[in-house]
Amino acid sequence: MYECKTLIIMVLLDSTAIANQASQFGVFEKLTDYGALGLIVLALGYVSWMFVQKKLKENEDLKKKIEELREELLKSKLSK
Repeated sequence: MYECKTLIIMVLLDSTAIANQASQFGVFEKLTDYGALGLIVLALGYVSWMFVQKKLKENEDLKKKIEELREELLKSKLSK
């Protein structure tokens, strides 16, 4: 009976040690402290980053289009 209790306590201690090691992962180490709020903030940060990336790509595409139109305009003026 004593061995069985010792085994259960050792298993419990081992499982809590694994849980503590898993929660220590760089930026996400504090995530367990904040719980759902931390996940929400991470999700909002990710969505914001996606919008920023989309806006930067749109600006780059617009700059390319402006350059193409500018070249067309110069060619048409030179051909007249």
